[in-house]
Parts: sequence; C-alpha cells; structure tokens
Amino acid sequence: MLLQSLTTSSSSVAAMPLAIGFITPAFAVAGVLAVSIPIIIHLLNRRRYKIIEWAAMQFLLAAMRKNRRRVKFEQWILLATRCALIALLGLALARPLGCADSTLARLAGRSASMHVIIIDNSYSMAYQADRPDAPTNFDQAKKISRALVERLSAGGDSVVLITASQPAQAIVAKPSYDLAGMMQSIDRIQQRYTGSDLAGALALAEQVAKEETNQSSRTLHIFSDSTTSAWRNGQEKVLETMGPRLAAQYSVRHYNLSIPNQTNAAILDVSPGSNLVRTRFANDFKATARAYGSTVESSIIWKLGDEVLPGGTSIPIDAQTPPITQSNAQLRVGGSTVISAQIAAEDRLKIDNFRAHAIEIASEMRILIVEGRRGTGALDGSGSFLDLALAPPTLDAQPGRTTTSYIKPERISDIELAGKVLGDYRAIMITDVAQLAAPVADQLAAYVKQGGTVVWFMGEQVQRENYNSVLLPRGLIPGALVQRQTGPGFTFAFNAAGNNHPLLQAFNNIDKSGLETAQVFTYWEVTPKEDLNVENVLNFQTGTQKIAPAITRHTIGTGKVVFFATSADAEWTSFPAKPAYVTLMHEIVAGTVAGSERWMNLGIGDRVEIPTTRELGGAPRLRDPETNIETPLESIVKSDGSAVYQSQVLEKPGVYRLSAGINVWPVCVNLPSDEADIRPIPDEAIRTALGNIDLLTLGDSLPGESDAQEEGNDFGWTLMSIVLVLLGVECFMAMRFGHYRK
Repeated sequence: MLLQSLTTSSSSVAAMPLAIGFITPAFAVAGVLAVSIPIIIHLLNRRRYKIIEWAAMQFLLAAMRKNRRRVKFEQWILLATRCALIALLGLALARPLGCADSTLARLAGRSASMHVIIIDNSYSMAYQADRPDAPTNFDQAKKISRALVERLSAGGDSVVLITASQPAQAIVAKPSYDLAGMMQSIDRIQQRYTGSDLAGALALAEQVAKEETNQSSRTLHIFSDSTTSAWRNGQEKVLETMGPRLAAQYSVRHYNLSIPNQTNAAILDVSPGSNLVRTRFANDFKATARAYGSTVESSIIWKLGDEVLPGGTSIPIDAQTPPITQSNAQLRVGGSTVISAQIAAEDRLKIDNFRAHAIEIASEMRILIVEGRRGTGALDGSGSFLDLALAPPTLDAQPGRTTTSYIKPERISDIELAGKVLGDYRAIMITDVAQLAAPVADQLAAYVKQGGTVVWFMGEQVQRENYNSVLLPRGLIPGALVQRQTGPGFTFAFNAAGNNHPLLQAFNNIDKSGLETAQVFTYWEVTPKEDLNVENVLNFQTGTQKIAPAITRHTIGTGKVVFFATSADAEWTSFPAKPAYVTLMHEIVAGTVAGSERWMNLGIGDRVEIPTTRELGGAPRLRDPETNIETPLESIVKSDGSAVYQSQVLEKPGVYRLSAGINVWPVCVNLPSDEADIRPIPDEAIRTALGNIDLLTLGDSLPGESDAQEEGNDFGWTLMSIVLVLLGVECFMAMRFGHYRK
C-alpha cells in the first residue's frame, strides 16, 4: 500500500479513506530496497558452511533435530525484525503524510493544519512605528507573518494568503504547501492607499473554509492595526454576524499591530465654496482638517498651482475642527489649475497630510438661451431680459466685448435647437417654448444625465399636454403642469431672516432685495413628482399663505433641472425689473451648473476618462506624479457608442499631469477620507465586533515557539520512534537467539 501511494494521483488520494504520501519518496524506495540486505546476508550465511559428517556430529544432529522448529522460528523472527527495522527507517526519512480524516492520522500522526493569513495593507498601515527592521505597521505585519510561515511544517501545513485593503483580495486562494513560495508572496505584498475591507477579507476566509472541508485543523490569523476606521466603518453588523460562523470553522487569532497613543492629523477634503469657480468674482475654498488621538497645533499651507497663498495662521486641529476657509485666491484668468491644502505639522502618517482639488476656472461660459417668442426690439424676445442679466453691458469691458461677465449667452429660436450640439454649452435656458418634439427631448435628457443643466421658464405659449406627455416622462420637468393661475396678489414667499435654500443664500439678511416685493401676475401650477426628489427653492404666496412652488430644482443622472413657474421676462411678473433678478440668475448658474472639473478629481482605484467635449489635439499622455512615468491610456467604446480615452486603475495619490498636444490638465487622485481615524480600539472591542467569539488576541509579535506550534500530518517522528523501539528489540533478540547464548 505504501509503494502504491507514491504513484497515486492527488485526486485519487483525496477520494481514498486512507491516503498516504511522502515528502521525500526516494527514502521510502531506498528503505524498501534495503530490506533485501538482511535476506541476502541470511542466505549467504547458510551457503558458506561445508557439511562434513563425523561420528560425534551424529549425536549433535540428533539434538538439533529435536529443537529445529523452534530455532527456525527464532531466526525468522530475527530476520523479519531486521527487515522491518530497515524499511521503517527509510519510511521515517521519507516522512509519510496521511489524510487528517484517516484513522492512521488520528492514532499515529498529527492532523493536517491550514493557516489563513489576512494582512491589512490599507493606507493607515503606513503609520511610522519605528520598530527595528520594520519602520511601519505594515512592515511589521509582513515580518511576523513571514516568521509564522517559517515555523510551519514543510509539506504538512498549508497556507492561504489574503489582503484586506479595499477591495480585499486572495493573493493565494487555495491552500499551498510551498512555504518558501508563500514567504515570497508575503514579501511581494505592496502597501496600498485604499481603505480597509476587513469584512471582504473575512468573507474570503469563510469561502476557503467551505471549499477546504478535508482540513480538520484551521487557524485564521488577522494582522491589523485595530483602527477605528477599520473596525467601525459601517460594517459592524456584517462583522458581528460573520464572526460566529468563522469561529465555527477556525481558531481565530488577531495580532494588534498598533502602538500606544497613535495620533494622526489629516486633510479630509478640499473643495470650492461654490459650485462654480469664476474669474473676477469672490471665490472661497474650504478644507476639512482633522486630528485623531490628540489635538495638533498646526497651520494649513494653501497653494494655488505652485503659488503659496497667504493666511497660514496656526490653529488647533482636533476631531471636530470646523472647515477652514481660504479667501485670498486671486483668479485672474480661466483654465485648469489645482488648489491644495497641507498640514504643516509632522506626524507619523504623512500620506494624508496633503490633499488637492483640480478646478476649472470659468472665464467664458457658454449658455444657450432658447426663445419661444422672438421679437424685433432689443427686449421683445422671451429670453431678452435673461440675456441682459447674465451678461450686463459695462464700460470697462475688454476690446471687442460689451461686458465683463464670464458668461457668454447665445440666443436662438426653438426651431434652431434641434441643430445645436448641446455639449458645447454649460447650460440651456428655455423660455416660453410652446412644445418640443420627442427626439429633441431625448437629446435634452441625455445632455442632463451627462452633467448638463436645463433651466425652464414658463410663458403664454406653453402647451400643457406636450410638456406632460413628452417632457415629464423623461424627468425634464419637476411634475405635471396642472393649470395656469392668474391674479393680482401673488408674490414670492421670501424671508431674508429665514432658513432659505442655498441658491438664495446671497439674499440672506438683505432687506428690500426685490424678491419679497416683486409681483407675479401669472404662473403655472405644478405638482412635483415624488420619485424625482424635487427641491423646493422658493414658493409663491398670496398674503401670508404659501400656495405653490415658484422655483424648483431636481437631479437627473449627474445634471440638474431648474424650473421657474413664471416667465423670464416682464410678461407675467415684475421681477426682471428688480435688482435681485441679475443676482438670482447668476446664483442659479453658479449653484446648478456643474463644474467641468469632475473628471479631473478622482480617488484611489478610479480611472481617468477624458470627456468627449475635450479637444485633445494629439494622443493623450498621463504621467505619474512621483516618477513621471507615463501611464497608458486606451481608447474604448462606451455603451452609448461614444469613444473615450481611459486609463488603467490609478493606485497612487497625487497630482497627475495629462497632456494632449498643447493642452495640459491636472488630475488629482486623493486618498479615501474614511481611513484617517487611526485611534486603536481595545482587544475586547474587537472580540465584541466579531460577535463575542472565542478570540485569541496577540500583540505585534509572535508568541513563544512552543505556543505557536500547530499540529500537522507528518508521521516521520512517529516512525522514527518505532525504529528506535525495534532497534532495542533486535538487539535483545540477537543476544537471545544468537550464537553466544549460554
């Protein structure tokens, strides 16, 4: 049976109730062949005597015949013992392995042991702990997990390797007996810059246990820094229910790699204060800074491109620090640049001290005004007042222009709309258009879903049936038009001291802005559709009673739809004659028109995708922020049939440089904001997080050798013990049955 097992395939071995294999089968073969040595010696010893009969010999032969059977039996026992001794010595050196489920494994050997190692390589593990030969917590995790593998029995213990940075990955998904190769796999694990995905890693470990049912002894080793962000990140219910299932399959061990009193300061967010960054306007930028573990006294270094901005006063930063505002950025020209914030103080997790945001400074924004009613006079068209409000004429305009506004409006008739490339405009404002054909409505819906803004103004020509049957099913209006309301007593329900919508913040605490005094003579009553999640920006009122929505806003895809229930001109309202009209139109644009820089602000694990609206002027090239190595981009065809350039997944934070011909854009790749809280939670809290399972909690080093040894299925030492016993038995029998017995 032993020799046959040497040539049995692994699949057939698994199917046998008792399967034997060898780590070094050559010794087993040599032992079997060496069994012939005592047999040959025995036969030679019988042949080397020449029988000579003489008188006294007759008496001796008579005595020997009397005890012949007993002597033969003794010699056969001695020969069999010597053969077994040599065979077992060879088998012991060959180190036979038996299935963990076999009777032999239970009685004579040690059961098979599988070790699943989970290493957290999320960005919090880059914390500088300054241990010998392991500068970071991640380095220490690799060091002690490698030492753990070194302690295992070669050929007897198997290992599975999983990483816990998001998304969790099985580096070695099937149990491997190649311990040397496993240590190389541990060495190749890289520090990543995503958040922790312990729930995903534990799910992979659970899957391994379900698939490897022949392993009777299983140990799960979790190497993490026990941070709040890793164990209390919204996955508590998942971990709590998964813990008992894992404890039923594994002996679970957690290695806490954190050091006492870990602290970390981080910039979690940098963004413009408004939806749109414009030249010649006041633009605020905000940074969210946090310090976890203890308060950090530090200044924030702001940069616009490479220019350091003033205002770096030192402030205390803690876990509740309010947003920090920068108002000193002078934006004189349009184009793409980067606003960044950095904590000046040093700490042990430096990677999250810096954050950048790519901005597109709007120096000339194209907006399309669609008029349903045209006229010969300057203010006869339904969009004429809107045109003047968006780009009011000024005397100090640049040569060739009549306005200093960043907005460049273009007025067309509703008949011309079907022939326009909508992607060339940042917003489309539709005023008193009677009806739209379904194909045009489809184009508008696609435009909004891809990030565009559509603003509707009502008027005399609007046909309710067309709007409700064509525009409403596509989500292009907030709800069904019910009926036109006409009367002398309608006004806007605005209170300057009230809690107003963000689009109206510019009018807070300003008396007599015109919003509260403007008269509305006619409006379309609309019933908002519930599934569109419509925001009510401003209501109409009669007297002090609010009666119907005046301005609404809702989202389709990544774009916005704004709805004015009254007209854009003086036909239905006196509002266009009020000073607030110009301000409100600009606030609507700034608050709803999406900045075009969204594609330039990414997170770890995202891909750069160049919008089709960008004029490339050459093959695009994306360069790494540290090494300046080019990251490949390839042209792909999306589901809507459009062809775009897309990069591979970006795994390093920083400001990348994308160039195409003479055009250059910054691409900011930032760390996840939910991994910065590196305050460690107690070991007991981890046990609780896993459903109060039987958990062995360890520190940042392996336990003693005797405590760490796990059982395997190696029978070598058992057989060697049997060899020593047989050796003693053979010596006794040689003296008892040999020639020198008295």
